[in-house]
Amino acid sequence: MMATTKHQALGFSMIEVLVSLVIIAFGLLGLSRMQAAAMGNTQIARARSLISLQASSLAASMHGNRGFWAQGAAPASISAKGTTITDGSSILNATADCSPTAAATCTPAQMAAYDVQTWVANMNDRFPTYTAQITCTTAVGQPISCVIEVAWSEKYIAINRSTTTAGGATQTAAQQFSLYVEP
Repeated sequence: MMATTKHQALGFSMIEVLVSLVIIAFGLLGLSRMQAAAMGNTQIARARSLISLQASSLAASMHGNRGFWAQGAAPASISAKGTTITDGSSILNATADCSPTAAATCTPAQMAAYDVQTWVANMNDRFPTYTAQITCTTAVGQPISCVIEVAWSEKYIAINRSTTTAGGATQTAAQQFSLYVEP
């Protein structure tokens, strides 16, 4: 009687080991999915942080060139997409070398054009799908204020089947960042 019970117990241990391996396998699959989602979220956070820093960079350029931005000389609306800048007066499309190594001194308008063109080129390098809109108040007797709005598309990772798109299409979401500036 004792020998039969011992033989049955050995088989039971083998089933316990197989069940444990299945549970560990499912746990590792879940862990790898969580890691993939974390990596995707890290990329999204990186992009959002860079957009914020780029907008702050333009705001710093506006603060540094008060002779143009705070004096009401700036166009009321400026838009940018890719490397194209559109403003009503074409002031910001003028080409001038205002780099730190330039020999000539630039006017405030030339410096603003150089700053915006450099910013647009940097944005296009990092975020090719971006669009930007800069809207400034130009009312006489009022403090000048501007709003920098940047929109872009970002890819995301689906967490489950309900958030995936049909046909395996690229999953993107439109995002927007706004920054209020008083030059």
